[in-house]
Amino acid sequence: MRNNALDAAKLLACFFIIVVHVGNYPELPQPFGELFRASSRWALPFFFLASGYLMGASAHEDLGKKINKLVSILFWSSVLYIPILYRMVQGDIWRVAGKVLSNDTLHGGTFFHLWFINALILGVILTNYFIKNCSVKFSLFSSVAILLACWYGDLAKSLHYDIYIFYALRTLIAFSLVYLGYYFAKNNVLNRISNSVAVSIIILGIVLMVGEVYVLGKIYNADMIERQFPLFATPVCIALLSLCVNTKIDENIFSKIGRDYSLGVYLLHPLILYILMHDVGQYIANNSMLKLIISFILSIAVLMVAKTTLPITYRKLNGISVK
Repeated sequence: MRNNALDAAKLLACFFIIVVHVGNYPELPQPFGELFRASSRWALPFFFLASGYLMGASAHEDLGKKINKLVSILFWSSVLYIPILYRMVQGDIWRVAGKVLSNDTLHGGTFFHLWFINALILGVILTNYFIKNCSVKFSLFSSVAILLACWYGDLAKSLHYDIYIFYALRTLIAFSLVYLGYYFAKNNVLNRISNSVAVSIIILGIVLMVGEVYVLGKIYNADMIERQFPLFATPVCIALLSLCVNTKIDENIFSKIGRDYSLGVYLLHPLILYILMHDVGQYIANNSMLKLIISFILSIAVLMVAKTTLPITYRKLNGISVK
């Protein structure tokens, strides 16, 4: 049975992921643009956590099929962005080939946002390994340790230290969150959190995320723009997932769009943004808020058209029919 609240939350999370990708909001007074971005940093981790929860809630989870589906999505999404790569290198076919066949593409796809799919593949594989080979206590400890290490690496990077291991840790939080989501589902942890508590954690957590970024920026001149994993991003994710699990709503337009298009919106929106940046004039290109609204709506519209007129494209991007 579908969880309509969770489907709607995925759509909301997609919107807030785009918040980060559209730019630095030069049309807003400083530091509101940076803080708006910081307030959205719960969105991508939420997808890792929700994926793990759905794994744990499924009575007949086929791990091989799930991985095959993710590999298929990564492959076809990477193919989708090859024309953009071709344009970015001014038609130099050898540079395109070098990028497509590079190690970077192997572990992160052909465009910047596709690292998420590769990280999710790793998260699913490691979660399966830990479930079958490690104790629950060790698995939970490892998950929390990775999350804290990633936060610390992100913090140090914002203070202008060269912490290259942060990007490895950013990938590994997929395991942490997928495992935690799985654990929550198997042990009914989220059912014990009341909706009022969950809402309070979400509000307070976002305030603390913004506060952390702002205070460190003001006192220590930390980089507010590129903070990726504030400390309270994970509690906000958990509280939002709890709210979804414990809230029963009827199917509605938001849950339908979230169910059918949330993954596609994540995969497609950078392509829409690239066009908005380069082909529609400087007014839109320099206005992050306009790009946010237009890219979100256009991504959904394009996917709706693709589903009805080019269903094979829709199926490939969503891994449908992969065995």
